Amino acid sequence: MNNAVQHNDGETPVVEVSCEVRREDVVVRIADDGPGIPDAQKEVVFAKGEKSLGSPGSGLGLHLVRTLVDQYGGDVRIEDNEPTGAVFVVSLPRAD
Repeated sequence: MNNAVQHNDGETPVVEVSCEVRREDVVVRIADDGPGIPDAQKEVVFAKGEKSLGSPGSGLGLHLVRTLVDQYGGDVRIEDNEPTGAVFVVSLPRAD
């Protein structure tokens, strides 16, 4: 959520978080109204040390998210938000 606000070029950033519990998994969606992420960058942002120009971060945050989600047998991906922005979708299997 910090990335969604930090990289938003709007005057008042909007971030919405939702959760859906399904039969096999739980899906968390974090959507923002920022400039979005180009298709060519949607996988690159999860690389270790990857950060945008001028970012004060370490470039480890999204890499850590991907690593942890993978460890728990889940999936994380980025979708386009409409009309602008990005949606980070995290799916994790339900615990027994």
